[in-house]
Amino acid sequence: MQHAALHGQVQRKRSPVIVGIGAAAVASAATLVMMMGNPSPAAAPDQTASSIKQCQMIQRRLLVSTTRGSGTVRFRASGYLSPPLTLTPQPQVVVFPLLRPDTTPVEEIMSVEGSASDVVITSEVTDLHKVFDVTGAYTYTVTWAPRKSC
Repeated sequence: MQHAALHGQVQRKRSPVIVGIGAAAVASAATLVMMMGNPSPAAAPDQTASSIKQCQMIQRRLLVSTTRGSGTVRFRASGYLSPPLTLTPQPQVVVFPLLRPDTTPVEEIMSVEGSASDVVITSEVTDLHKVFDVTGAYTYTVTWAPRKSC
């Protein structure tokens, strides 16, 4: 009986040591498995940088100027009316509220209103180049080519 009581005490003294070592081994194994499955943030590619590099749609824009004429014009398209622009030889950007199309070209009827001679319309991204005079309104169809900022 005394031997059984002594054996129980020895077992109790070893139990916390064995349990501690066992717990440390289990924790080490779990940490190792997690590290192998998920690389550290320094080793993993930067996910936020790749999401920032996604392509963005760009605004519809035209450049308007004159080579030897003068006058003031406004652009009207899709319910938008630009502020008045006094023409100069220096191209001025006209930004429309709609975005350029994503995949296929889009035709839009546009009018230039005002009174001006030798109005030059060009684009930063296509080969658009129109020259005309405006007395009242000049209407034409512009084809917006798909463009993204990437």
